[in-house]
Amino acid sequence: MNFFPVPYPDEVLSSVLARYSIRSGNIKIIHNMEDLFGTRNAIAVMEFPTKLNKLVENMPVGTKYTSEYFIYNHTLFPYYSAFITKKRGEQIISSMKTGEGDVYIRAGVITSQISLSQYYRFCPECIKEDFNLYGELYWHRVHQAAGVFVCPRHKVPTYNSRILVRGYNRQKFQLPKAENCIVGTETKYSDEMMSKLLLLAQDVEVLLNNYFNFYPPRHFKNKYRDKLIEKGYAKLNNMIHQKKLSKDLLEYYGEEFLKAMQYKFNINGECKWLADMVRDNEKPSHVLRHLILARFLEIPVYELFNNELSLKYNEETRSTNKDVLAINSKDLYLKVWEDRLRELIEEKLSLRQIAKELNSTPKTIKKHIERLGIDPFWKYNGGKRYGNKNYRDTEEFKIKREECRSKWLKLIADNPDKSRNELKLMSVTLGTWLLRHDKEWMINNSPDIKSSHKPVDWDKRDMELLPQVINIVDEILKGEKERICWTTIGSKLGISGWLSKKKDKLPLTKAYINSVEESIEKFQIRKIKRAIDKIEVQEEITYWRLLEAAGVKERYIGAIKKDVEKIFHERGLSTDMMHRYKDTSNFIRE
Repeated sequence: MNFFPVPYPDEVLSSVLARYSIRSGNIKIIHNMEDLFGTRNAIAVMEFPTKLNKLVENMPVGTKYTSEYFIYNHTLFPYYSAFITKKRGEQIISSMKTGEGDVYIRAGVITSQISLSQYYRFCPECIKEDFNLYGELYWHRVHQAAGVFVCPRHKVPTYNSRILVRGYNRQKFQLPKAENCIVGTETKYSDEMMSKLLLLAQDVEVLLNNYFNFYPPRHFKNKYRDKLIEKGYAKLNNMIHQKKLSKDLLEYYGEEFLKAMQYKFNINGECKWLADMVRDNEKPSHVLRHLILARFLEIPVYELFNNELSLKYNEETRSTNKDVLAINSKDLYLKVWEDRLRELIEEKLSLRQIAKELNSTPKTIKKHIERLGIDPFWKYNGGKRYGNKNYRDTEEFKIKREECRSKWLKLIADNPDKSRNELKLMSVTLGTWLLRHDKEWMINNSPDIKSSHKPVDWDKRDMELLPQVINIVDEILKGEKERICWTTIGSKLGISGWLSKKKDKLPLTKAYINSVEESIEKFQIRKIKRAIDKIEVQEEITYWRLLEAAGVKERYIGAIKKDVEKIFHERGLSTDMMHRYKDTSNFIRE
C-alpha cells in the first residue's frame, strides 16, 4: 500500500478499510484484499477482523500502527473480552493477528444466546456531526456493540442501516451514506427505558475505551456475591434467594428492556442465565449479562475490575447487618462476620437472636460455631439459664403453656369449621409450640373435622396446562441449549415436582409432550442444524468448527452420522469432512 487512511475517533476497522477501498482506485474488490492482506483469501469482518499482522506488514514504510493498536482501539475485542479469562483473550488476539483458529468460537459468540447485530447501526446526530467535521461518514464502534440502542454521546436512539454486517459479498467493505442510513419510523422510548438504555451504552463505552486486566469468572462472582449478601439476596452459606433476585431484577428493568436485550424469563419469572451467573461455578457469561447484573447491584464498571479491598465498619452500631460494606474479598468479609459472631455469643444471645442479628439462619450459625470450635451452648439446658432445672418444670414454661392453650381454644372457637391442620396453618408458631411441648393436650383438644380441601379437577388442569406447555416448547425450540423433555418443561413451569408423576391424569398434555419430546440424538441433530445456520453466515464449515459450535461431543457423532450427512445433502453442502474423520481417535485438534 502507498497510503493508509487515518482512523477517525471510535471508527471500527472495517470502516477504515472501506475508506481505503474507495480511495485505492481498484476496480475489482478482490484487488483491495490483495493490497490490504496480501491474499485473496480474506473476509470483510466487523467484530473480530483477522490477518492483522499481514495488514500491518503491507502498510507504507515507517507506519506506527500495530496489530494491538487496531485490536484495542478499532474492533469490538475490548467489549467481548472484558469478562473472559486471560487464556481465551490471548487466543482471540492470536486469531485476529494470524487468522488461524476460529475467532468467533473462541470469543464464545457463536454459541451465545445473544445474537450479533445483523445490520450496521448509526446515530442520526453522529451522521450530521461527522459530515460537518470530516466531510464523510464512518461507522462508529460503540454503535455496533450488542445491547447498544442509544448513542452515549448524543443521547438519542440508534437505527439499523441498510448495510448487512455479513453481506452477500463477503469481501466487500462498505461505508455509511445518506442513501443507506435512513431513519424510517422514529424510535421513541419512555423516559425510564431511555435512561436505562443510556446507562448501558455508557457502560459499554467504558469497556471499549479502557484497558482492563483479564480476570477469571471467579473474580466477578465474588464481586456479585458480596453485593448479593449486602442487599439480602444471599447468605454466607452460599444460599441465594433466586426467585426474589429474579423478581426484583425483572421489576427493576422491566420486560421491555430485558426483551430488547434478548433475555427471557420462564413462566414463574425465573431466569436461568441469572442463576448461572451467581452460582458457585466457573461458567462464563455474555458481557451484556455482566453489565445488566452489575448495574442492578449498583456496582460501577470500574469497580468490577478493581482488585483492591476496602471495608467500612460502623463502630457506633457494631451491627454487621447495618454496616456499610464494600468488600471485594470473601475472606475479609468472613473475618468481620466471625468477629461479630463471637461478640454476640459473649452477650449470651440465643441462636435465633444471633441469626437475626447476622441476617442468617440458626442452622448456619450452628455450622460456623462448630467450625470455629466454640462450645455448642445451645445443647445445654437453655445455656444454663435455668440452672439444674428442666425447662418444663420451670414457672416460665407453665405460664407459657397456659397462654398457648388459651390461644388455641380461642382459635377453635373463632373457626369452628376448621380442621386441626387448617388451624395450625392459621397460626404456625402457636401450633408448632404445642406440638413440640404439649402434643397430647393439643390432640385431645382439637376438632375432629377432616380437611376441607377440594379434590383437584384434573380435566380442568389439563386444559389450562396444555397452552402453557405449547408456549414453553416454542421457547425451547428458539434456543439451542435445552432438550424438550418432561423435566425441562416441568422446570420452566415451576411444577417439575409433580408434572411427570401425574402425567397419566393429564391426557392432552401427555399426548402433546410425547409427540414433541426429543431423544438425546434428536436434540443433537437440532443443535447441529442451528450451528450450520450460524457458521454458514460467517465462516467455512469444518468438522471441528461444527462440533464446537453445536456443543456436540465427538463420541456421539457416530450415532447420528447418517442424519448429519442427510442434512448436508439437503443444504447442498459437501459431506467430505464426515468421511474424512471416520476414525478421529488419533486426530489432534487445532
